[in-house]
Amino acid sequence: MIDAHCHLQEFESPGEVIVGLEAVICCGSGVKSSRIAVELAQRYKEVYATVGVHPEEINDRDEKELRKLLKMPKVVAVGECGLDFSPETREEEKSDQRELFKFNIDLAKETGLPLVVHCRNAFVDIFQIFDRMGSHPSRSADRKGNDPLVMMHCFTGNTEQMQECVRRGWYISLGGIVTFKSSHDLRNVAKVVPKDKLLIETDAPYLAPEPVRGCRNEPKNVKIVAAKIAEVRGTLINRIEEITTRNARRLFGLI
Repeated sequence: MIDAHCHLQEFESPGEVIVGLEAVICCGSGVKSSRIAVELAQRYKEVYATVGVHPEEINDRDEKELRKLLKMPKVVAVGECGLDFSPETREEEKSDQRELFKFNIDLAKETGLPLVVHCRNAFVDIFQIFDRMGSHPSRSADRKGNDPLVMMHCFTGNTEQMQECVRRGWYISLGGIVTFKSSHDLRNVAKVVPKDKLLIETDAPYLAPEPVRGCRNEPKNVKIVAAKIAEVRGTLINRIEEITTRNARRLFGLI
């Protein structure tokens, strides 16, 4: 089983919390955390890293260092990046986030790597940014210069937003929130998302699923997420493991 998104940087003993998993994607959210993610990927065979700048880490953006880190072995995506719009987010802050997001998209186009996207109350903006930036056809066989493949991390949108993401060829990654008692709409998404676009994650150490909600989340809890999705879709957990593992391998280029 593969945890498509977590933050191993937050664990004192990362090796102890990844036992039993085929792979774990350790996500950066700025230069500092990206550097640690790359170091962990070199230390543990199961760990792969992403490099990018989260909207809440907008000042941790050394472009030269980010480009250097993106060339390191076992870096499989750009991110975590995106837009985080709370009711308190000022228009000036939204504008700064949009520019940072565009920068991350450009990094993904430069490298040909997929993009790990964080979206909070910002689906319309994210769709518009991609539409306005457009795609640039590549002369090579890889994705350099093209619109990147996208993983919508910890998806919390509705069915219509999921369908628009899928129409664009994006992947939908579901985490512990799908297990929460109040997450009826998200379970509807889990039920109908196309199987070839489905991923599972923990976002550990955050967002622990039921029945361990409120505790520190760990990558092993991706199995709880898989079990809930299997229940919703009326299938076996082994089938969800098979589907999501195959999708993660394809998206991140894992062998």
